[in-house]
Amino acid sequence: MTATRFHLQVIEIPVRDVQESVDWYTGMFGLGFCFPYNEGDEEACLNLNGMGFSLIKADVVPALDFVSSRGERKAFFSFQVDNIHELYEEMKGKGADVKEMVFKEGGGYSFQFVDPNGNCMGIWGGWPEES
Repeated sequence: MTATRFHLQVIEIPVRDVQESVDWYTGMFGLGFCFPYNEGDEEACLNLNGMGFSLIKADVVPALDFVSSRGERKAFFSFQVDNIHELYEEMKGKGADVKEMVFKEGGGYSFQFVDPNGNCMGIWGGWPEES
């Protein structure tokens, strides 16, 4: 049987300190919770527009990125936002480890950030509009 409804619904990322990560992600992006979280819990599930973004306590936090054949650090996944330029400046203002904003012809604007656990992820502004 093939899947009739197939989409990404939950991402689980390893973190060393769940509370520190909760504070960082809620403070950086204003995310709420999918279900109740209590300080001391070993996991927290944040609501990312209906998708679960779970922070799971782990003794070892593996790299969530890789190096391309060109030697560029690449994130396994990127989040799409409508206000990429504003978010970029806001994250920089909050002291986040954000990398340079880039524009790819036909692909739009994007940048990478690194969370307190060393997880590298991307932010993408969506497909550029036709001019």
